[in-house]
Amino acid sequence: MPAPREGTSRAGGSKRKRKEFDQEPYVLRNAILAEKNKIAEKMVEIMAEDRVVLQQDRKFRVHSWSPFHIAAVNHLKAVEENRMAFMSFSSDDDKISYLENMIGVKIYEVFSAAYARVRSTVL
Repeated sequence: MPAPREGTSRAGGSKRKRKEFDQEPYVLRNAILAEKNKIAEKMVEIMAEDRVVLQQDRKFRVHSWSPFHIAAVNHLKAVEENRMAFMSFSSDDDKISYLENMIGVKIYEVFSAAYARVRSTVL
């Protein structure tokens, strides 16, 4: 049997079988990439700034437009890394501590100062 001529792609087997064999890795790769894209979309949705800020407002019972609230929202909206760090903490106390340390405003000091002002005007 003579060897295939140079410049031809005929190395053995039928063209149809080679085509089916060549497509199998691509089908598997496409399935893996599709699953990876779904996971990436979920992560983007989880880290969306609106969702993180909404979670911050709900969980900690932060008074809207208080100095702590404004500073926390600005911090979380600034950079995606801030949102990722905030979401990485599992407990609410850790999340509050993170925000207090990063923005330099204590949540309870703000409330106690406001309470002291109100109390002094009433008395």
